[in-house]
Amino acid sequence: MMKNQALVITKPKDIAIRECEMPNADGKVLIEVMYVAVCGSDVKLYAGTYTAPHSYPIVIGHEWLGKVIEAPQGAKVKAGDYCVGDCSVYCGECYYCGFNKNHCEHIEKRGITIDGGAEKYIAVDAMHVNKCIAMDNKKLLTLTEPISVAVNGIVNRVPKEVYGRCRRALVLGCGGIGLASIFTLRKMGVKDITAIDIAKGKVDRVNEFGLDGLRAVCTDAQALSKEASNQYDLIVEATGNAQSLVQTTNLAAPCAHIVCLGHQKEISYDFGTVVKKSLTIHASNGSTGGFMEAMEIIKENEEYISKMITEIVPFEEAPRYFEESILTKDNIKVLIDLTK
Repeated sequence: MMKNQALVITKPKDIAIRECEMPNADGKVLIEVMYVAVCGSDVKLYAGTYTAPHSYPIVIGHEWLGKVIEAPQGAKVKAGDYCVGDCSVYCGECYYCGFNKNHCEHIEKRGITIDGGAEKYIAVDAMHVNKCIAMDNKKLLTLTEPISVAVNGIVNRVPKEVYGRCRRALVLGCGGIGLASIFTLRKMGVKDITAIDIAKGKVDRVNEFGLDGLRAVCTDAQALSKEASNQYDLIVEATGNAQSLVQTTNLAAPCAHIVCLGHQKEISYDFGTVVKKSLTIHASNGSTGGFMEAMEIIKENEEYISKMITEIVPFEEAPRYFEESILTKDNIKVLIDLTK
């Protein structure tokens, strides 16, 4: 008989592996989870600093890769398929599900408001499961969900003609979503990309890619705006930092597009400049809607995407890793390995 275990945050700074019941898979896809990627929201849930709706106790993990054990008739996957799943658990029937399921009127967030994927076995509604594309290094597909955040904000929000006339793009932040944004911009044909971050290690990783037209600079948005105002036709904010977002109006060229993926709090923003420059601001929240494009980006950039995974932690060591290292180590993506 299969035994189930889950990585549970009971309350801030309290995390452990718990024995749990096998999930009820009636009418659902039963999945053996292989890898879970740690997201910034997981870290904030552990630290007690997460400000959006959430629940305790919670099985964390909304970025996961698994293998199908069994699936109901009519599902997009079958036994043996590798799969990834939506973080946004949507109803599929309400007004918003008709065009942006991330804003479902009955939305739940896997690993945040309801239990997530850091569990040996999970049961997921078939409509929230996505079949993986074929590739050799399958564990990289664990990053489908965070890369889909960039796809959803950049590909699905910004009109396609903008990319054809984009001379220079700027990505604020070289963390996981920042890197995902870089690869998404390249897929859309943007040839000149500057990325900035105040963490030298993250900047160095980007420059080590050695990609034509991509350069990373160790600076902040305020400092950059003093030497590069009115320069960028497309700016992606992927830091969650208020001051970085504030500086986008100065950094943007006339008629530029600004995509906000990170910041979710109130700020004071210069809308006078927005009007004077005819700027367009796009905001995006969630990953549902970009999974297939995200998997293609991973496959096309396998050599570079693999460098986003900076540490792999065995499942049984995950609680200790959170307690001793998660708040102090400068990682891009940590994978929790449930395969052993």
